[in-house]
Amino acid sequence: MARNRDVPDLLERFMIESGETQRWVTVNEIRTYFNLDEFSAPPISGFLQRIYHGPFFSFPYRVERIEKITVQKKQLKVVKRYLVTRRPQARKRDPPLHEITSAIDNSHVAENG
Repeated sequence: MARNRDVPDLLERFMIESGETQRWVTVNEIRTYFNLDEFSAPPISGFLQRIYHGPFFSFPYRVERIEKITVQKKQLKVVKRYLVTRRPQARKRDPPLHEITSAIDNSHVAENG
């Protein structure tokens, strides 16, 4: 059974091993891939909902869309599928304050000198 804290690592591993930056996934697909029992479904779907509804910036993926689909097992069943997408790389941080200050000091000296 996957615990709540294990789900982000499992999902990231699933996406990396699939070799795709964007793909539709279902909870059952993730469970099957990692050979998890049915008790793992709530933590997995809960985490997918979380990265859909709110920011989870420390995680490199997000859910763009959720759709309900009908699948044929022993009977027709409606399940959700999630469009998981890799987040764009974070832009570079602004230079440290001391670099900005030294650049200002150097130009100030040149104007007075």
